[in-house]
Amino acid sequence: MSVENIRIESLNEHIGVKLTGLDLESVARDPAFIRLVRQLLDEHLLVFIPQQTIEANTAQELTANFGPLLDIKRAGNKAHHVEGAPWIKVISNGLAPDGVPYGDGNSSAQIWHSDSTPWEAPVGHIAFYCRQTVDPVPKTYFKNMIKVYQALPQAVKDKVDELRVIHHFYPRQIEVAIHANGPSMPLEDRKSGFAHPLVRRVVGNNKPVLYLPTRRDSIVQGWSEQDSRALFEELWAFTNQCDFDCAVGLQPDDFVIWDNRATVHARDGWSNDQTRIMWHISSEGEIPTPLRTKRGVNTIGLDRDQAKAATAAIYNDY
Repeated sequence: MSVENIRIESLNEHIGVKLTGLDLESVARDPAFIRLVRQLLDEHLLVFIPQQTIEANTAQELTANFGPLLDIKRAGNKAHHVEGAPWIKVISNGLAPDGVPYGDGNSSAQIWHSDSTPWEAPVGHIAFYCRQTVDPVPKTYFKNMIKVYQALPQAVKDKVDELRVIHHFYPRQIEVAIHANGPSMPLEDRKSGFAHPLVRRVVGNNKPVLYLPTRRDSIVQGWSEQDSRALFEELWAFTNQCDFDCAVGLQPDDFVIWDNRATVHARDGWSNDQTRIMWHISSEGEIPTPLRTKRGVNTIGLDRDQAKAATAAIYNDY
């Protein structure tokens, strides 16, 4: 099957394309198809391919083109997941006939977030392959954070372009109820974690992205709790009112892959007496690169003390 026969349709003007006229199992290893998907992800951030029958290894190998695959299954969980496919995490609220969970997860609605931001090198790309859904079909929402950054007033850009944020770990932070009611961790814990630029550049398209922490009580390096909280409330309120979104109601055999670095996603919840089953595959991204990098000082020819003095002003706020 030639990639020239694939039909490409925009989901909307802001984010996402839908591919039809292909058999994903047949083309998933074709270098021309991989180049096409990479190009579409760089430009549109999300590729949706409905109604495909693919093998577990095919889904893994396709996602692996965008970075090393990650084992993101919940530690200590005895869920079934997918035998012989170690990189697939099953997201499900249901139990198999033997009473063991199909995978990790629940039926809770989720707030806007990007995955694994407390990691040094957060997830780069994510693929979902729907195996079973519920009625009504819950939607997954995706927002273009490149466009959110572009829409910021210039005064806000000037304020945030060089900031770094500590992304602390908070269990189940993406669930709506926990986001609304979960108490803050002690300040010492919120100051423990990897610091990422609040505005990062994405490898592939080199565009600036507003890279927000999920928790509004996160800490900006060098800022107070109160000032940090006020900034994130302001930025999330702005993000929420930006209509740079698309919504996909994933049906069985639908496949979607997106750039986790440049988007946030959310989902509807559903009644826990119904079971949804989703395959989830994640590939590792890069350590976030700041939009405004701090330039080094040429220390060639200086002795140790001179070099230390020359660079002190650059590194004293890290």
